[in-house]
Amino acid sequence: MERELRCISVDDIPEAELLVETRADGRPAIRGMAIVYNRLSQDLGGFRERILPGAFDKVLDRQRARVDLVSYFNHDPNMMLGRESSGTLEVFRDDKGIGYVVTPPATRADVMELISRRDVKGSSFAFQVASGGESFSSDSAGPIRDVREAAGLYEMGPVVSPAYVQTSAMPAMRSLQAWQESQRVVVATPALGRSVIHRIATMWAEVLRNA
Repeated sequence: MERELRCISVDDIPEAELLVETRADGRPAIRGMAIVYNRLSQDLGGFRERILPGAFDKVLDRQRARVDLVSYFNHDPNMMLGRESSGTLEVFRDDKGIGYVVTPPATRADVMELISRRDVKGSSFAFQVASGGESFSSDSAGPIRDVREAAGLYEMGPVVSPAYVQTSAMPAMRSLQAWQESQRVVVATPALGRSVIHRIATMWAEVLRNA
């Protein structure tokens, strides 16, 4: 599976808090919720998405000391805020989802001010779904993708435009198309069976008439 990028806004999901706080050593830090469980996204281009509780537990436990999670501003590697290996990025889990606390360098004071002024009020995360780690269903508003297990978590940080829209959603779109095709096969099969039965019944009726 390929990496995917998602964004959430505190306007759409109040649990996705984003704020500036002061750490014990007096340094300012950014705290945000990047992943919120059991909340349907906006339309990602033909489907909505929901992250199930525990979807990232295995990968976070497995990635420790092997994958260096980073935090960028606006997904820009040139706007580095912090990384786990340096101790400037911490990732935490609770019953609401997965959040981060990042202590940016002094040169990112403008980012801190934008968040404090509420000009920036959303977060993003880059991830990868495990093979077999997703399922699809549908309600009156259309298809829903449930992410049950991730294979990777690579980035999380604040973003200017956090609308939870179709950002790097092609892997999910391919999975959705495969699911929709399987649904068409399931629906078509009973119809095919009725057609065969009808032809057999017609044939036997003809045989009996000619007997």
